[in-house]
Amino acid sequence: MNRKIIPVILIIAAACLALAACMNNGGTNAQPTPGPTANYAPNATDGSDVQNGNGAAGLTNNGTANNGATGATGATGATGATGNTAATTDGALNPFDWANGAADIEKAIGRISEISDARVVVTNSTALVGVKFDNAYKGEITERIREMVAAEVLRADPNIQTVAVTASEDDVNKVYELSEQIRAGRTADELSAEINAIVRNATTLR
Repeated sequence: MNRKIIPVILIIAAACLALAACMNNGGTNAQPTPGPTANYAPNATDGSDVQNGNGAAGLTNNGTANNGATGATGATGATGATGNTAATTDGALNPFDWANGAADIEKAIGRISEISDARVVVTNSTALVGVKFDNAYKGEITERIREMVAAEVLRADPNIQTVAVTASEDDVNKVYELSEQIRAGRTADELSAEINAIVRNATTLR
């Protein structure tokens, strides 16, 4: 074989090897498809408000609404104040016993400086008071005296709506007579017509 051909063959072989190497590198250097990157803005959806006391649904990154916290139960209203009971002594549900307690109120009225003695008869919501003045008092019945007498009656029984006070001798004598009949056992209802007749006197109720 011609010795000049051998170097040419070697050159061709080296070129083929280099070409083959380049072709292999070209297959392995292909750029891979970029993968998905993290999404830092969550794809959030607003949860719908849930009725019947449940709170609004929470938010998640995948857009699915999770269950919201149950809404707080409304506070129970304060219990209203309890009304008067039968045991109270303010007269609202336990009316004053005038048949047995009138004497105590008469004593209280008698302690008013101008008054020496008094009698009280009550029918329904009306109290009739006959007063006798102290000997040292030479005046007539005044609005001040009426108000002090009424205050004692209303302190005992706030349910009384009308307090009539008389110092007229004839009327006072009649009030004393009616008071004695009630103490003897008659009821104020039986004597209401006579009591009201005195109440309506011009000198009694002003």
